[in-house]
This record gives sequence, structure tokens and C-alpha cells, in this order.
Amino acid sequence: MDDKRLEKILLPYNPWWIPDTPWEKSLPDYERPIVNEVLKDLKELKQAISITGPRRVGKSTAVKHVIRHLIKKQKINPKRILYFSFDDPDVFASEQAQRDIFDLLIKRIQKNEPLHYFFLDEIQRLPRWELFIKKYYDLNYPVRFVISGSASSPVFRSSQESLLGRIKDRHLFPFSFREYCQYQFGGDTGFSQILEEHKNLRPALLKGDGQAAMDCLTSLHEKLEPFQSSIDRAVSDYCSEGGFPEVWSLPDSVRKIEYLMEQQVRKVLYEDLMMLTQYRKPENVLRFFVYLLAHPGIEINTTKVANEAGVERRVVEENLPRLEMTDLILRIQKFSHNPLRVRQGNIKCYPVDMALRNAVLKTWEAPDSTIMGYYAENLVIRELITWPEKIEISYFRDKTHEVDFILTHGGSNYLPIEVKHTLKQEQPSGLNFFIKKYNLKFGVVITRERTPSFDKFLKLPLRYFLLVS
Repeated sequence: MDDKRLEKILLPYNPWWIPDTPWEKSLPDYERPIVNEVLKDLKELKQAISITGPRRVGKSTAVKHVIRHLIKKQKINPKRILYFSFDDPDVFASEQAQRDIFDLLIKRIQKNEPLHYFFLDEIQRLPRWELFIKKYYDLNYPVRFVISGSASSPVFRSSQESLLGRIKDRHLFPFSFREYCQYQFGGDTGFSQILEEHKNLRPALLKGDGQAAMDCLTSLHEKLEPFQSSIDRAVSDYCSEGGFPEVWSLPDSVRKIEYLMEQQVRKVLYEDLMMLTQYRKPENVLRFFVYLLAHPGIEINTTKVANEAGVERRVVEENLPRLEMTDLILRIQKFSHNPLRVRQGNIKCYPVDMALRNAVLKTWEAPDSTIMGYYAENLVIRELITWPEKIEISYFRDKTHEVDFILTHGGSNYLPIEVKHTLKQEQPSGLNFFIKKYNLKFGVVITRERTPSFDKFLKLPLRYFLLVS
């Protein structure tokens, strides 16, 4: 491959090289929080940056938003910003062409030139890509690498491990409820401003300051009053539509189900996991996955799952960590006072996004009041996994008591959370037991009510927990 052919391949990926090209007009106005995180990393860190996550959650769009900031706000010369995807058909079928193009990209810059920015998408397509990154990182070339790829590729995950100390990973999950609302409410800056002004809820919860949390919630409840009907619709829609943005614009539930089954479930189970191991009967993995989706938040063990799902125990034991690795499920273990001790035994599993469950089980309608209890629990764990302060998320259960989630943080500090999103008002006896046992100031009850309250427990409306925690 010569320079002329390389330029021809690169130009469609880099329209900002041509002056006055309105390439950024195709980008959505909403920017996900990871955009500012990556921009901060580029400014403060030397390491390469990786953006991982499930398929079709907006990784490439986030990269384009980062590029727009570099050019429009930081005034970086567009010629010093290069984007390329390794699933390009000109190089996809040839390992040698992939290797050649990487070296040719590097040859475009000299060691004494100003800093360049290389955004390399689907880099897992390049065999042993980590060796190329390591080589030019260690040679101190004036280039910052931002690489992206599907975290559903176990090969990508294993390659990242060899770059420890040289790479900073940013994991992108499907849209959270907060992001979903901000996206759907469009240009209403007042809504986003209210959420920004009430970011002190999570710090108050972690400090055990129930009154500060209550003060935040009271103010939030008052300020969000004009948006309550919109939030009502958003809760219902998000439980069905989930956090995959391409799903939202599809015309009907049949198309949405087909899209998720093809883009998420089948491609992960039948393509990505096949890169890791050869299955004789991949349909058994799907059967196991369907079982997990049909039993979210239920305490399970491998023997029970194998029997009820109709698969061998080996299928369960081998593929449970793989389904977690590929961002199809979230898994939490039973609480232990020693969070660093490796434990075996019962676990709970949740789909990483409710739309996946709806697609696989063909249940796309809005959840009724009964099923909403399961959905609420899933939404809460989906939010908790993004808390940077967490050491571990687990559940508590003994012979007579249970608490849905225990968030361990700051060493051995615990935040117990019980989800009570039902019409029936039940006393959280398990929460009360855990608070007394570990001498905590209070616990959190996630409720279906709109109005927060605080006495022995902080009763926190689900919508507010999802919006500002």
C-alpha cells in the first residue's frame, strides 16, 4: 500500500481535513458524559485511552464528539487528528494489510512534530494490536491513541490486560435513565441544569448523612414539578425501550425486537463468544441466557439453573463469566463482611439493559405494577454499577432477613438499599436488621412514590435515585 492509496482510504473517515466541510452537523446534540471524561484524560494523562462497551451504544458517536471538541474548542489543527476503523473492507480481509496500514499511519508523523491524535475504531480486528500500541507508546512518539472496540469481544479484553500501565479504559454502558431523559427532552437546558444542581445526593448517601440527602431530594422534588408528567412517560418508555439509541427510532416493537436479537444477542453469542471458544451447541448458551433473563434478581445456583434450563452444569459454569464479560448480564454475589475474600455459591444475575430482556422474551409492552417491581430492582443495580466509589455490590440474605443491595465503599463502609416499588406498603425488616447489625446511621428504601421522606429510613423515589445519584 502506497501513500496515495492510503490517503484515498483515510479521506472518507476524516472529512475535517477538507476546509469548510460541515461534517459535525450529522452528530446528535446530546453528548454522553464519557466525552468530557476522555477529553480530561487526553489533557491530564499520557496513557492510551480505550473506549469499550456493548455493541451499538454510541462509542463511535462519542469519539466524533471528542474530535469536534478538539477542533472547534481546543483549536487543534484538523490534520493532526486521524480517525480509522479496522473493519474497513480494504484491510479487513488481510492481516498483512492491517499491519501495513498501522505502520503507515505512524509514518505520517515525525518524532519532533506537535502532538497528534489517532482514533482507531474496531481495533480488535488487528491481530496483536496491543503490540503496536505498546511499541509507539514506549518510543514516545508524539501521538495519543484513543482506541475503541466492542467489549463483547473477549479477545479485546485479554489484549487490554497486556497494556496495564499504558492504557486507561473508559467503559460505556447503554444509556442510563438520566441520559435517556436528557436525550428525549432535547434542548430543554432547564432540566439538565436542575440535575446538575443536585449532584450532592450520592455524596450524602455515601457519607451517611440522611438529612443532607433529604434536603437535596426535597429541593429536587420541588424543582422537577413541571417535568413530572414527562418523567412518568420516560420511566415507562425506558423500561421497554432500554438504553440502545438506535432502537428508539424504529417504527414498532417487532422491528425493535428483531434489531436487538440480531445486533446484541445473536452476534454476541454466535460470533464474539465463538472467538473465545468453539461451541458444539451454541444454542445451549442461548437457552441458559434466556433462563437468566426470565429470572432477574432471583438467587440461583449452578445446579438449579442447569436442571431448570435443561443444560449441562458445565455450560452454566463456563458461560456465566463469559456472559458477564460480554456485557449481556450483571452478576452480584452474596454479601460477606470481608469483601475481598473470594466466594463461591449463590449469586444473582440481571440483564445489563431491560430492552434485552424484553426482546428475548418478546415482552415489549409497558410493565404493569406487578412486574415493575422486578424492573425497578434492575434499574437500581444498573445505576449502582456506575458509581466510581464502589468496592463491591452484593446482596444480603440469612435465614430470616434479606436486603436487595449492599454497596461496599471506602474500606468497610456499607450503604444498604431495599427496593420496594409496589403498591403494598411493607416494612423493610431486613434493612432494619442490617442497619442494627453493622451500626449504620440509616438505610435507603427505593419507592414508587414521588415524594421523599426520612425517619428511620430514607424513602427515595426511584425516579430521583436514577436521575441524580
